[in-house]
Amino acid sequence: MKERKNLPEAELDIMLVIWYEEKKEGEGVTAPRILEKLERPLTASALHSYLKRLEERGYLRCEKAGRVNRYVPLISEEEYRRQESGSILERLYGGSLKAFTAALWDGGELSLGDLDEMRDFLDELSWRRR
Repeated sequence: MKERKNLPEAELDIMLVIWYEEKKEGEGVTAPRILEKLERPLTASALHSYLKRLEERGYLRCEKAGRVNRYVPLISEEEYRRQESGSILERLYGGSLKAFTAALWDGGELSLGDLDEMRDFLDELSWRRR
């Protein structure tokens, strides 16, 4: 997968709608549907500008279906999450998962239950690698 730039918040909100609707419907998403599902107010004109930008950057493809354009994601939500989490980990914590976890703990973002869940997950990953 080619490296793509991180999405600004407004574009990410649009992609989240597209990914969700695509999983549900599986045939692309129309601009009116995106506007309906977005949690932020946006004009049709602004949405079309964002969609064009996402298309130019390789996140979407626009397919003509009669008189309607349907927008189809070219990158999955899971691919984007992997890319974004790796980027954040590298940029903010020098690639150290330990430093990232320590920051969450020190910031009060992790509970003991979260740590137990992480420990179980790591044990499971370790078991799979054997």
